[in-house]
Amino acid sequence: MPSSPRRSAAWLSVSLAALTLVAAAVSGLLIVASPTWSDAEVGLVGLVHGLHSTAGDVVALAINSAFGVGGAILVSLIVLSWILLATRSWQDTVRAGIVLVVPWACVEALKLVVRRPRPDPAMLQPMIVADPMSFSYPSGHTAFAAALCCAVVLVVLPRRARAWSVPLAVLVVLVTAWSRVYLGVHYPTDVLAAAVVVPVVSFATARAAAAWPLLAPRHVTAVNRIS
Repeated sequence: MPSSPRRSAAWLSVSLAALTLVAAAVSGLLIVASPTWSDAEVGLVGLVHGLHSTAGDVVALAINSAFGVGGAILVSLIVLSWILLATRSWQDTVRAGIVLVVPWACVEALKLVVRRPRPDPAMLQPMIVADPMSFSYPSGHTAFAAALCCAVVLVVLPRRARAWSVPLAVLVVLVTAWSRVYLGVHYPTDVLAAAVVVPVVSFATARAAAAWPLLAPRHVTAVNRIS
């Protein structure tokens, strides 16, 4: 049966994603249990936060707005609408939406499990954004940036485009991660956790969605019908 190897690969990817999530949760809990770890990271946050410039402020604040909850929902709707218009495939659009939402939701769940406080704003003056009320680990903005890039690269763009799309996606995630530390609202390990967890979960989600016959890519459906 042609779909059997695809389903096996999907289950393997999902298992790896589950292990990655568990490892991220355990790492976060260990960090929270050791206050000296966060104390050590504050020095690095302060160093990056202290390098303020007009250009840096503009970029960081733009990312803060665009990839926050409200902005992220709007960006998601715009990107998914573009995918639907570009591919004329509701399957591709739904799969892209799933690949975008699932890892982002996993990161939000990790925040509730780990419950790491944000860096102390009193040690990072002047702050140019309000102190977020949510937990710190992992970074939601970095997670959204990574999930959005993964959705486009894994679902929409052809494999031959990965020579330029993957480096561009990495750049977007790195700039987003930098911006969160620059604004003083995240520790380096917060953005690192999001940057590691999301691609693994996104890849597993993309494989699992593609293995579902209703959402299978069109060329796979055509092959299965011929066979």
